[in-house]
Amino acid sequence: MSNFDHLWIECFRPQTLDDIVLSKDDRIFFESLSEKKEIPHLLFAGVQGTGKTSLSRILVNDILDCQYLYINASDENGIDTVRDKIVGFAKTKALDGKLKVVLLDESDSVSLEGQKALRNVMEEYAANTRFILTCNYLHKIIPPIQSRCQIVNLIPPVEGVVQRVVTILKEKGITIPPDQKNVLLQHIKKHLPD
Repeated sequence: MSNFDHLWIECFRPQTLDDIVLSKDDRIFFESLSEKKEIPHLLFAGVQGTGKTSLSRILVNDILDCQYLYINASDENGIDTVRDKIVGFAKTKALDGKLKVVLLDESDSVSLEGQKALRNVMEEYAANTRFILTCNYLHKIIPPIQSRCQIVNLIPPVEGVVQRVVTILKEKGITIPPDQKNVLLQHIKKHLPD
């Protein structure tokens, strides 16, 4: 990925629930969470680029406005991360009395021992800490963790993604020649699950 691509990705990363492309059912679900300002443990599954991390950040920053711990499990995936960082964060209450959230990105990279420890932590500290886990491969998450979470398979509708891209291009004053519109559509479809 070039630096140019990276800049566009960050520049147009969704910041609010309205910005993110979701299926109709997922939008209804997340809008209900937004109204309640409360979440269960969540597990977002889907291929890379479907908005799992962006949606997680929107939940903690925009909707819940809570204290959270972000861990990228691709980098920190062992039992020590669970014992030291996650337990250390989860066992204390937030000063403002709100729920705290552990955002465990790429959780399918967590070792088996780490996942076994995590399931107990999720249970023990559920009174004041919720967990949002993201993964590309749901089958790599042990069933006891899956059973403690509301699982959301993120599959954004192609039409919605196309509309978002068209909106961004219009904002930037970029026009797509008619003979290239199908190329754009095929490129978008290539990066979304069937």
